[in-house]
Amino acid sequence: MDNLKKAAAEASSFFNRAKQFTEEKLGNAEKTVYQADLENLIRRSESTKLMTEKIINNTTSLLHPNPNERFEELVMTKLDRRVMKPTNFEILGNSFIEAGNEIGSTYQYGSVLIKVGEAERKLGHLEKEFVQKSSDCLLQPLKSFLEGQMKTILKEKRILDSKRLNLDASKARLKKFHELNSQKNEAEEEVRQAQSEFDRQYELTKLLMDELTITYNHHLQCLADFVEAQSNFYSSCSKIMQDLTKQIGISSIRNTTVIPPKIDDSNPFTYPINSLPSSFTEKKKAKVLFDYEATEPSEISVSANQIISIQIVPNDNDWVLAESGRDSGKVPKAYIQIVD
Repeated sequence: MDNLKKAAAEASSFFNRAKQFTEEKLGNAEKTVYQADLENLIRRSESTKLMTEKIINNTTSLLHPNPNERFEELVMTKLDRRVMKPTNFEILGNSFIEAGNEIGSTYQYGSVLIKVGEAERKLGHLEKEFVQKSSDCLLQPLKSFLEGQMKTILKEKRILDSKRLNLDASKARLKKFHELNSQKNEAEEEVRQAQSEFDRQYELTKLLMDELTITYNHHLQCLADFVEAQSNFYSSCSKIMQDLTKQIGISSIRNTTVIPPKIDDSNPFTYPINSLPSSFTEKKKAKVLFDYEATEPSEISVSANQIISIQIVPNDNDWVLAESGRDSGKVPKAYIQIVD
């Protein structure tokens, strides 16, 4: 029963507030107007909230460009289970190092791959440090501001609006009782109490909004820390790449003469299909009769009913040179049928 009464009272209050707002909009009811200084503070508070949210969103996009990673970071932060994944720099660096080790450091290409990979991993470590510092010095303070001080300001502003509506409703009732010449004392007391509550809330709200000036100074320090972190990050990255340029000898690599491989008619399958000798026949279309799975690097896999381009190799009765998409290599002649 008590819950029903409470719900009915809240519904009645909501209806009365909606009616009061409508009458104010239509000019049929008096409205207490906030002073110009408070109106300016209200606009500044609302603008600060919107701009802070925009800064947080754009900074987060900079630090975590991938939307999926941003969502995962948000979830893990809420669960207090943050996991530092390898950065794209680190993933690329690991690929370079793996390729360099596979080719072998005895080759210049393999050696340079390893050195470039190590530099990329260093860039990845620096990126992690920059992301963490940016989060600590800028994102977290701004988020704390929205969750704490700004939320309190908005709450007190809503209370002030409610007190203002109570005051205006009391004044309206007093005016009505004056006209009816009844219950004036009770109505006047209600107005005095509503006015007192409104004035107290007015001063409290104004005080909280005034403190934004102090908050700006704190955010200024946070911004300076972010700029310093970003400057150090790019400076350190630049140094790593400059050292890498000297280490691998960019100039000498640029001046190296590239000698194309000598094509041998007797072993055509070691060369790209477009570099084959003119003694080979022109390309033809062929239909694959059976699935074939490549077993050597010089071969390619094809599927039954697939249409491929082929070139007949002179003096070779077992194989043809096939081209499928971007892949080229040997295919058994028995597995294909020329269609043109």
